[in-house]
Amino acid sequence: MSTTPAPRTLFQEWIDDAAVFPPGNAPAPRAWAEHVEMLSGSEGDLLGPLLIGATAAEDLARAVLVHGAPDHVSPVEVAVVGRAGTSVEDVAGAVRSLQDQVHLRVTGAEVTHGEGDWRRLVDLGLRTAVEVPRQGRNLSRALDDLGTGVAEEVGGSDTPTALVKWRTQATPAAAAPDARQLAEFLLATHERALAFKLTGGLHRAVAPGPSGDEPHGALNILVATHHLIRGSTLSELVATLELQDGEALAALLAGLTAAEVEALRARFVSFGCCGVLDPINDLARLGLITTPHTPIEES
Repeated sequence: MSTTPAPRTLFQEWIDDAAVFPPGNAPAPRAWAEHVEMLSGSEGDLLGPLLIGATAAEDLARAVLVHGAPDHVSPVEVAVVGRAGTSVEDVAGAVRSLQDQVHLRVTGAEVTHGEGDWRRLVDLGLRTAVEVPRQGRNLSRALDDLGTGVAEEVGGSDTPTALVKWRTQATPAAAAPDARQLAEFLLATHERALAFKLTGGLHRAVAPGPSGDEPHGALNILVATHHLIRGSTLSELVATLELQDGEALAALLAGLTAAEVEALRARFVSFGCCGVLDPINDLARLGLITTPHTPIEES
C-alpha cells in the first residue's frame, strides 16, 4: 500500500457515474438518489456528471421533481448520452428537455461519430464526447475529424471543446481491446493533441490480466498517459497497461507534481463506470486517497 496519497486533483471529477447503463442498469430514480447521496459524501469530489441516456431524459426529469437534491450539491451536473443509433438532434432535444430543471445543470453530451454533426453539441456549450470506432481506417478518419474540429473551435487553446470517447469493454461484435490496441489508441489521440474519455469495462484501478471482458485498469491507463506525455514508445505503453503491480503504479502517481497532474488530466479527462465505488475503493486500498475527505482540506 502507498503510504503517501496522490494529489487529490488527480482524481477529482474523474469517474462519470454510468449507473443507468449496463451491466448496472439502474432505473433513473435510483441512479439519481444514489448519485446525490454520493455527492454529499466524503468522496463526492471524485465524481463527474451523472450520465443519462437520451431516451431516459424524461425519466430523470420526473425523478428530480420527486426526490430533489440538497442545496449543498444542487445543481447536479448531468451529461446526456446518445448511444449508437441516436442522432445528434435527439441528444440535443434531450438536453433541452432537462435544462429547465432547477436541480440540474447539463454540462455534457455524448454521441457516436457519424450520427450527425457533433459540433452542434459543442455550440450548445457542452463538453462533447464523441465515441469513435475501436481501430482501423474508420478510427483514423474519426480522429482526424475531431482533431480538425477541435483546432477550429479552440484556436490553439488547451481547453477541449470535444473529447474522443473510446470503449474498453467487450461488445456483442468484438472482444475487449488488448493492451496493444489501447496503446495504439492513446498514441493516436496524442499525435492529434486530443483529450479523451473511456467507457465500459473500467471497474478496477489495476489491470486484472488479459483474460475476461474487462482486462484494463484505470490507474494503468493514467500512468500510461503520463508516460506518453513524456515520450514513451508503443512497447513501453503496452508494458505499463499490462502491469498488475498496484503498489508500483500508486508510488508513481503519488509522486506527481501539480503541473504533471494538470497535463495528465487535460488528456485523460474521465471514464464512465456503472459502479463508481469499485474504483474509489481500490484507490483507498492503495492509499492514493484518504477517507474521509472534506473540501476544507483542499482550501
